[in-house]
Amino acid sequence: MSGKCENASCAAPDIPCHLGHENYLDCPHFKKSSFQKKLAVSKNISSKKSNINWSGEAFSISEISKVSYRTSPMLIGIVGKADAGKTSFLAMLYTLLLNGKRLMDFDFSGSKTILGWDELHHRLKLKKGEVPFPPPTPVASNRIYHLALKDGAKNLKDILFSDASGEVFSLWAMNREDENAENARWIYSKSSAFMLFIDCQALIDEKNLAKREIMYLAKQLSHDLYNRPVIAVWSKSEKKSEILPQIRESLQKELNSLFNNFKEIEISNFLEPGPDYLVHNNNLAAIDWLLEKSLSTSSAEIIIESIASNDTFVTYRGK
Repeated sequence: MSGKCENASCAAPDIPCHLGHENYLDCPHFKKSSFQKKLAVSKNISSKKSNINWSGEAFSISEISKVSYRTSPMLIGIVGKADAGKTSFLAMLYTLLLNGKRLMDFDFSGSKTILGWDELHHRLKLKKGEVPFPPPTPVASNRIYHLALKDGAKNLKDILFSDASGEVFSLWAMNREDENAENARWIYSKSSAFMLFIDCQALIDEKNLAKREIMYLAKQLSHDLYNRPVIAVWSKSEKKSEILPQIRESLQKELNSLFNNFKEIEISNFLEPGPDYLVHNNNLAAIDWLLEKSLSTSSAEIIIESIASNDTFVTYRGK
């Protein structure tokens, strides 16, 4: 335990302190012993990208081969305009998994992007009366987060989650061929299932303008969708009752007419008194439904570059 954090959900100094201390000696949970050498190495771990295979950062598209060499991963495309809550959802999902929650009947079996997940978790530090949400995803970025799961028979399943900028999806919604919407096109073509984020706050503030933007995005998503499942996620749903009823009801009706393999769910990152299903249940239930629908059907194939090597161990891809 020497030089380790006593908080079970924090692996400092291998990762940034969950309470935000730049110097681990300032944290009351950290055991103050001889760890100065390790501290010097780890203080900048979140700010320095590594080229080694096990760096743990969120994947780029070209790095998916780090998991696709062993299974055919399922990609869940997270779709929505800017500030709709997409990145915050991923942060809450990982936080729930850290606290022992499960996806369906799967056991957590690791992640190749553990530092990427932890950065999200680190930024979602709850304070009384507020949630300091993660910053917006950069426009040019397409981060991909990985979870490895095992079922009761110990079969491995790799799940990937996309996290692209909302601005890119807004461009794609208006024009599928927009030259700046490549990330959105890739997510659309490669995903096995989709989460369509509906921002309740935007519907309150912008009313029919926000509804129209959501429907543009939904209609693009329905194009050549085939039977891939879509779940409409009403984010910030603690405010859903404040949306004008005619806007809320007409949006629900139009979405249900647009998709076949479809479901709606409400989520929030704000704790309510008592058992809070919006946070503790529905964040997980959204993924559970997509897993249930997708694992029983064929998935979109994620194409990766071939591994060029004369080493049969490196190029082996299983039976």
